[in-house]
Amino acid sequence: MTAETTKSQPTPEAAPSPAPDKPESGAAAAENGQGKIGATTEEAASEQPADPAETLRKELETVKKEVAETKNRYHRALADYDNLKRRTDQKLLEMSEYGSEAFMKKLLPVLDTFESAMRQLTDAQVEPKIMDGFEMLFFQFNDVLEKEGLKPIPAKGQKFDPNLHEAMTKSTDPSQDDEVVLTEYEKGYMFKKRVMRTAKVVINHK
Repeated sequence: MTAETTKSQPTPEAAPSPAPDKPESGAAAAENGQGKIGATTEEAASEQPADPAETLRKELETVKKEVAETKNRYHRALADYDNLKRRTDQKLLEMSEYGSEAFMKKLLPVLDTFESAMRQLTDAQVEPKIMDGFEMLFFQFNDVLEKEGLKPIPAKGQKFDPNLHEAMTKSTDPSQDDEVVLTEYEKGYMFKKRVMRTAKVVINHK
């Protein structure tokens, strides 16, 4: 290669060297250091366990509320059970009484026949032994029914009561007060506290 050719080639430029990092100023370094220390302190504080006494207090309050709710539910359930038991007992009693009452109603015609037979035997003046035996049977039968709750309704000589008596007709007796029962056509009966059959009567009317 000639010397002339060598002179015409350009000389390559050198690459610029990177600029050195600028050192932080003292204030910036201190600020960064404090930030790192503060962040580290907050993280440490957040990682610290809660106060055991406060945790136990909260748990105790929760348990107290649960116990109170459980007691309330228990008392409500107990009250519901008592109400149900009372209603069931009352229903059973009513059903039992209703069954007894229905049976007693079927016996009323038998009682009427007994009383009618007693009057006929008295009018016929049968032998005393026969009459005594029939009366004993009649009284025993009535005694059993009365012990079961069947009782006759007082009528003759009583003040007329539309709840107990049924006025079939009226009559006048100056010696008696107004609306007093003069005669009883058919005897009335009560079963315990309920009227089973009203007495059919004649009342006085002045």
